Amino acid sequence: MKTFGEQLRIFRQHCYEPSDPARRLSQERLGQLLGTELGDRGFSGAAVSDWERGASKIHADQRRVLTSLIKVLHEKGGIKSLTEANQLLESGNYRTLNIDEAEQVFPNTSAQDYTNKSSHPHSVLSFLTRNFFFISDDELQIMLTEAERGPSPSWPRLFVSLTNKLTARWSIISAARGMVWIWIWLLCWAFMAPSLNWPFEDQEKTKFAIIIYAAGTLAIPLLIGLLTRTKGNIFWEEYHLDNALITRLYTYQGASIGYHLGYFAVFTISLFGYYAHVNSTAIFRMLIALLPPMIGYASARLVPYNLWLAYGRLSLRDGWIFLIFFALGPTWGFYFYNFHRVFLSSNLGALTILLAITIFIMLALLQRNKQKD
Repeated sequence: MKTFGEQLRIFRQHCYEPSDPARRLSQERLGQLLGTELGDRGFSGAAVSDWERGASKIHADQRRVLTSLIKVLHEKGGIKSLTEANQLLESGNYRTLNIDEAEQVFPNTSAQDYTNKSSHPHSVLSFLTRNFFFISDDELQIMLTEAERGPSPSWPRLFVSLTNKLTARWSIISAARGMVWIWIWLLCWAFMAPSLNWPFEDQEKTKFAIIIYAAGTLAIPLLIGLLTRTKGNIFWEEYHLDNALITRLYTYQGASIGYHLGYFAVFTISLFGYYAHVNSTAIFRMLIALLPPMIGYASARLVPYNLWLAYGRLSLRDGWIFLIFFALGPTWGFYFYNFHRVFLSSNLGALTILLAITIFIMLALLQRNKQKD
């Protein structure tokens, strides 16, 4: 996929002056026209050149500049459709035109036209390619068409194209982040495994297992939160919350909530395996140890957004109740150390888990009712 600067250069070079149709629109002239549209001094040719070379970038909150840029390119014949306009925005990781913006740039675009042109196919393949391979639906359609050319089956050609796209986007930084996630997974398994190795041989080993577990509940969500970046995220940038302390706090809070949910899922699976006298293998334990970091990362993304969606802001008073998750690890460790024999009894253990789930649901309902108020 071409960068924003490359796309901008292409669209500008397809523009022309009505007085001289053979003459391409210069960078200097584009900057002047932007000024006319915005009602200010506009931009220099050097500024437009920087955009095209990727030396600088239009900030996401300069929405009027972006829509005015598209309007000028459209009026001068460079951008011919809503699809091309959104293609330019997506190449710079900007959100696409909403219906009001589309009507300003393309006055003859109806709401139905906007819906039809801006909607994406909701297939599983489309979702995977957009979210994991970072390939737009237009690119995917081109790849599917090219894959169909040649002898059947066509899936090997599509698989190679997708793989090439994915590896082309990887850098040493991406590889380093991937390795950090692997280490988090292994650390998660190492911190959890001793507390799931029932029955404990003696009180000393029980104490050691619980201390290791409690330390993990403090350290691992912090690592997950650090890897869950909000700075540079277009959505949070638009509301000037990408680097706000409250956004980071709710990101860490979300990581803690998700980590504990994942841990208790692993705990429940292991406990019922213990009741059934099923000896799980080390590989199986390592695989289910993926649940806490995976759910932790998902929750770190969801919690700040869900709070913003519910209240239209991020404020400490809106989600303070879930701060208890920061203390849940040590609290649970203390409880489990003193009452772990209860859990090892199939009847009492199952009843205790049921009560814990009930309490969690009640807390969730309390928070939901608070949001409605």
